[in-house]
Amino acid sequence: MRRRIPLLVAAVFLVPLVTGCEGPVGPEGPAGAVGAQGPAGPQGPTGPVGPTGQDATQTCTQCHTNNTVLFVKQVQYEKSTHRLGGNFERATTSCAPCHTHQGFLERIATGATRTAADVLDPAPINCRTCHQIHTTYTNADYALTVSGPNDMIFNPTHGPQNLGEIGNLCSQCHQGRSLSPTPVPGGADVTITSSRYGYHHGPQTQVIAGVGAFPFGADTGPMAHGKASVNTDLCGTCHMGEAYGEQAGGHTWKMSYEYHGSDRPNVAGCEICHSSVDDFDYNGVQTDFEALLEELRVELVRIGVKRTGDNFYAQQGTYPADVAAAFVNFQMFAEDRSKGIHNPGFALGVLQASVDKMKTY
Repeated sequence: MRRRIPLLVAAVFLVPLVTGCEGPVGPEGPAGAVGAQGPAGPQGPTGPVGPTGQDATQTCTQCHTNNTVLFVKQVQYEKSTHRLGGNFERATTSCAPCHTHQGFLERIATGATRTAADVLDPAPINCRTCHQIHTTYTNADYALTVSGPNDMIFNPTHGPQNLGEIGNLCSQCHQGRSLSPTPVPGGADVTITSSRYGYHHGPQTQVIAGVGAFPFGADTGPMAHGKASVNTDLCGTCHMGEAYGEQAGGHTWKMSYEYHGSDRPNVAGCEICHSSVDDFDYNGVQTDFEALLEELRVELVRIGVKRTGDNFYAQQGTYPADVAAAFVNFQMFAEDRSKGIHNPGFALGVLQASVDKMKTY
């Protein structure tokens, strides 16, 4: 009998081959070391020839020579109120346009009454504030940064004013600010909310031009001092007259100097028109002015609108419009500080009319 052999069946397990799958990307490893510097590339073509430079002997020396008075101007400026008493720390947005060099140039460029931000590291008014220094490196750099008529940006209702080339520069800051509120003589009462009510500290342009006051019927208007057609330099004629060393005139802009212990007026500029003048009380203008200003002060203190003392401050409260207007007149002429000389007829006429009006209250 044949022996039967069992058939062994082998089971084959097929394992599928998986391809094309990746796990998640891990974090980037650290940067490798910098490789060696590669070889320099070929030199490029030669560029075009630039313009010929200026010969310093033909440009810079127009100002920087022994034949100029540049050093003298610098010495005078160093003693000026612009350098020593211009309060250039007043560098906030509302004060910087006139109290700082940076703020002034920004205001001239933008036409705004404030700077965009407070001025950091403020500089005082200086040569580059008023002159276009190192623009052309020639004598043209003495050109003024402003020369055209002034639109009276701080109080447009009083402008424009043309005070001549130098006067138009000075008047950019030496002008009264807008009143708030503005009194209308004979109108509604006025409520004064600030002791500093008035035109602020520099209303010289208004006085010279014969504007801004409340005349109460007085005859007003500019005199020769305020007419550019007559006095082409205006402010500069007197304030920049022949210098007395570093004490007065020139770029000190000061009108008096000390001589052997006494204060002397610098009338060099005044003599151009008034040959016989020897002091500022010409024809008694300053004497009359001071008497009227004091008389008005007494009346305003009596009424209550002005604080006592020799200052320019108002007493807060509500007053008749005429009284508020008279106070503005007082504050404007007192702050002008020329004691009437800037515009005698205007100053004396308005002050007298203001005194007469206040005596009715």
